[in-house]
Parts: sequence; C-alpha cells; structure tokens
Amino acid sequence: MSSRINHVSRSNDPTGDVPIPTLRVLLRAVHDAEVLSVAFPRLQRALVVDPRPGVPDYPAVLVATLGFGAGGQAAAVEKLRPGWPPSARSVAVTWGGSTRAFAEQGMLRAILKRLPAGCEMAAMAAFEELREAERGEAPTLARKRTSFNEKLDG
Repeated sequence: MSSRINHVSRSNDPTGDVPIPTLRVLLRAVHDAEVLSVAFPRLQRALVVDPRPGVPDYPAVLVATLGFGAGGQAAAVEKLRPGWPPSARSVAVTWGGSTRAFAEQGMLRAILKRLPAGCEMAAMAAFEELREAERGEAPTLARKRTSFNEKLDG
C-alpha cells in the first residue's frame, strides 16, 4: 500500500515569511500528518518528521536531500522504521520561506509538539542543520550523525 502524499506549495517571498493563508494550511498539515516531509527548495533539503512512537534507535526527525519524491519518502521512512506499515497519512509540503520564518511563524513549535518525549533535541539538531545549509556552512562535526543517504544505502 502506498502512502498518500499531498503537496502544498507557495511562491518565494523576498522577506522569507510565508503568507498567513498558506501558513494555516501548512500548520494543519503538521497537525494532521502521521509522517511529514517539509521541502526547503532553496536549500535542496527536506525535513522528514515521523512522530510515531517506536524504537529509540531510529530518528523521528532527519534532514534529507531533496529529489526523493513520494516513493522515495515512503522508502526513507521504511529504512528508518523497518517493519513498520506505511503511513496512510503521509504528507509532503513545501516551505518557500526562510528558516527564521519557519521558527518565528510557528512551524518548528508545531513540529516539536508532535514529537514523542525525548526527541526535541534531535529535532533542534536537524533544524540547526537546515540553518547551517541556509548560511552556506558545513554541518558541525560535534553533531555529525549518520547521513540520510548512508541510512538508505545501508
């Protein structure tokens, strides 16, 4: 069974903020999704969030390279959560704004609220990875984790 993927996109705004009507749709997606992929096209990255409680060895939040599409998203979640059934409520959305706006407009807070206890630090580390990509910095070695592509290849 394949996951249902809904796409919500918007045009880029030079201020980095997302218009309120679009923001409401995105916040509803965070609330309703079982598994969420938030694409950051300017960064060529996606924040993948799987808040379903499970085995602690598998991350609930990670940063992936864009370009994996709907089938790739389902495969990524399967690699992260081996043996789990596919999500019937998997949602993919596009965030055209900045990481600053992502935090200030409540998207990050909404995602943190959905995570199981103890996953907040991993989510913040993933978000910091997005911020570093936006600033053009290399990921900090202190937070070096197994990359998404290594997980998929392994």
